[in-house]
Amino acid sequence: MKIKYFMSHGSPWTFLGHKKVNEIAKNNNCELDIMPVNYGEIFPVSGGLPVHKRPLQRQKYRLQELKRWSEFLKINLNPEPKHFPSRSILPSKVIISVKILNFENLNDIAYAIMEGLWIKEMNIDDPKNLKKILTRFIKTADEVIDFSESKQVEKEMNEYTKAAIDLAVFGAPTYILDDQIYWGQDRLDFLERYIKR
Repeated sequence: MKIKYFMSHGSPWTFLGHKKVNEIAKNNNCELDIMPVNYGEIFPVSGGLPVHKRPLQRQKYRLQELKRWSEFLKINLNPEPKHFPSRSILPSKVIISVKILNFENLNDIAYAIMEGLWIKEMNIDDPKNLKKILTRFIKTADEVIDFSESKQVEKEMNEYTKAAIDLAVFGAPTYILDDQIYWGQDRLDFLERYIKR
């Protein structure tokens, strides 16, 4: 079974669910296909809005929910980090690069990049900071970052984004297995029940 995992490095909900979806996949012998996409293209066709354009009521509720879920999951997430929103798709392209280059610790690197934004107050749009993160895992950080700017990576991200739109994805994170769509890390229990059933 393959779980299609449509994600955004700039989504706190993606970060909160990242380790759990990896555990679910591992414990149930599922392949987890991580697919960073450009929600800047998905929102306009699905009715979504970036956080700063949402009504104040929704923004306020979002912050309360982030605090609740962070405490519940025991993840020390900062709901309003210094460098949010991320204004670059480079961090997502780095994740795609690591995937294309077939590094075994792809999911750990994706987590570390999001951790940089949501816990460590790093500007992950800065290639120098991405290099610091990558260097913890691989020796060729410079090469990975250079490759992230290639047409091959851009093409891959465009294909993931198109696939997401075709599959009716509208928010991050979204997990798809068979014809079942699960939006949000708070739906992971439903995903696991479906797998076991």
